[in-house]
Amino acid sequence: MGLPRRARLPGPAEHVHSDRYAAIAAAIGRQAAAEGVPVGIRHICRACAQVVGVDGVSFCTAGDLGAAEPVYATGVGERAVELEVTVGRGPGVQALVTGEEVLVGDLTRRSCRERWPVLVSQLAPLGVQAVFAFPLVMGEVTVGVLELYRVRPLPLSADEVADGRVFADYALAALLGGTDDESSGHHLDGMLAGSLAQQWARVHQAVGVVSTQLGTGLTPAYQRLRAHAFVTDRPLREVADMVLEGWLRFTR
Repeated sequence: MGLPRRARLPGPAEHVHSDRYAAIAAAIGRQAAAEGVPVGIRHICRACAQVVGVDGVSFCTAGDLGAAEPVYATGVGERAVELEVTVGRGPGVQALVTGEEVLVGDLTRRSCRERWPVLVSQLAPLGVQAVFAFPLVMGEVTVGVLELYRVRPLPLSADEVADGRVFADYALAALLGGTDDESSGHHLDGMLAGSLAQQWARVHQAVGVVSTQLGTGLTPAYQRLRAHAFVTDRPLREVADMVLEGWLRFTR
């Protein structure tokens, strides 16, 4: 797997930086090789959890209805990212909006409880105590976010932050459709393959149904769906399934 285009370095003076990209590319490639398939987003997330040493990783793209739309998650990241999207606030959402990294080594701090009171209380039962969001920025536009989670209050080291940025670069390369190494045996295709992305498509379908039931636009319908998930303490995808299967109907 080749380096992302913007990671191609012009001179030997930055060989250490280039070596970091190469080492991480190899780690991602091993994940894909173990399955005998081309490299995808799931391999980037799994390799990231292993290399950086975190308990979960999620990848979101900028959503049409809200700030973030989950594509893939591993470990505690699967439930954590869904809670953040349901609440609509948190480090990942902030990174998507601002295009800047949000690195929180201890969510139990007073400043974090005041900034994201609902999310912090929701993440507590999962044991998530540290969250690190790396935005995927293309030009002036933030197109996604790679979010890392720890179940202990431990900041990322300088090397771990550097690794997180490299993984975010590879996630961006995957999202844009590949690398510039066309001779590689593992192209970054099939990047959106994964059960979470498929399940989230059902959330979109449910929003359309709720929109019809309420006689409103899609955004208010999505807000109602998220509110119901929050109030009933159910995963947003579960509420979507209830709507699509006719067990739940919204009224004005």
